[in-house]
Amino acid sequence: MNMKFSACTAAFGMADLKKIIETSAELGFDAVELTAALHLPVGSTTERRKEVLGWIHDAGIVCSALHYIFDGTIRLLSTDSEMMNQSAAYLKQVVDVAYDMECPTVIVGSGGKTRSFEPDWDREAGVKCMAEVIRRVGLYAQEKGVTLAVEAINRYETNFLNTLEEAVNFVNMVNLPNVRTMADTYHLNIEEVNPAETIRKYGHTLANLHLADSNRQAPGDGHFDFASVAEALREVDFKRYCSFEVFGLYPWKLWYDTFEESVEHMGNGIKYARSIFG
Repeated sequence: MNMKFSACTAAFGMADLKKIIETSAELGFDAVELTAALHLPVGSTTERRKEVLGWIHDAGIVCSALHYIFDGTIRLLSTDSEMMNQSAAYLKQVVDVAYDMECPTVIVGSGGKTRSFEPDWDREAGVKCMAEVIRRVGLYAQEKGVTLAVEAINRYETNFLNTLEEAVNFVNMVNLPNVRTMADTYHLNIEEVNPAETIRKYGHTLANLHLADSNRQAPGDGHFDFASVAEALREVDFKRYCSFEVFGLYPWKLWYDTFEESVEHMGNGIKYARSIFG
């Protein structure tokens, strides 16, 4: 199996984006996953998007996905009709960015208040409302050839959709072919009893997979069992991108201290990943 690997741009911090793209290609990544809220937000101009896409083309790679799409202005999980409309409108703008970047996937992740229940909220009503928003956006994304990937995120960051099974059940509610799931090995390590078995069971629903080790650093820097997950991905014939989301290392540290440190970890990580995944 020849896996396709992508580098999340935030792994290199807030360095010059052109330099990040060029460096990712030089390290051997097949694509970049743009950290949208930081590097190409919904307010970016058409000219800026063309410029960034040109850098990606010049580097000989592609844009595999957008992640970290929310800028703090939206509450995706809400029963308030006005906020639901705002969320749908915002996500459609994100889809527009993806379309302009020739990018097939938008990752719907985020923790904190963006996608969490308050203690006194009606959980059933909240789930239905978020599914309605995702369906609205999914129909719009379908016209643009974009897939929405709903991410399972661990319990310490959100209290909704923690396991891959929960994410699968949610996208089944939405019931659109271009609304799929997204997993992250860092979150799998926390929430799943057996990450490889979880991939075997639900891997057919994945639109993307984030790779981060047990300490949220680059693959090979921790103790996560990537070999068993690689075997499970082979069994489900996974052909989408594996992205290095080495981001949010600690609550107080989003990325490595220096660009050079990022290059070292990401470079070692891609070599390790290719030795495991092929």
